[in-house]
Amino acid sequence: MSSKPSRQQAQLRAEQEKKRKQQQYLVIGGGIVAALIVIVGVVLLLSPRSNQGITNTTARCANLQTLEDEGRDHLKPGDPAPVYKSVPPTSGIHNPVWAQAGVYSDNVDVTQLVHSLEHGYIIMYYNGISQDEINNLINIQRGDSYKLIVAPYPNMPYKVALVAWTHRQTCEGVDTATIRSFIDLFRNQGPEQAP
Repeated sequence: MSSKPSRQQAQLRAEQEKKRKQQQYLVIGGGIVAALIVIVGVVLLLSPRSNQGITNTTARCANLQTLEDEGRDHLKPGDPAPVYKSVPPTSGIHNPVWAQAGVYSDNVDVTQLVHSLEHGYIIMYYNGISQDEINNLINIQRGDSYKLIVAPYPNMPYKVALVAWTHRQTCEGVDTATIRSFIDLFRNQGPEQAP
């Protein structure tokens, strides 16, 4: 009879020891998880909020517009400057030379930009936005420059205008999701395909 209580006592002690170790593991594991959460939180708070240098800001944007096709004729030497029906223009008579993909900091001949639209380019015009927002547009263009142009458009009534052949969407600032969607919809969709 003396061996039974000691066997039960030994089993009881073994179970208690097992529970104690499980509790230790839970406490240690919980501490590690809590520490990781704190570390990740601190890293997220201290790191710049960017995606490959592009801030994912949102700005209110107007609905996408499809505008009248104003034609595809080329200007001839001595022709007067065209008056387009939309600002910025989305089609119409234009320079025989188109503007190449890139970032323009000075005013560009709008008739060259209209010709670029004919070839399926997307133009991200800006006016009166912060340098950070201009940099966001530049980063979008440099991250995927194929048929993308960034250019100022002084005196337009919008902060940002996304333009493709006969299409325009305007925003109160830089909205990367809207810009990417516009690019996906209209890049390389102009009526004349060229590099």
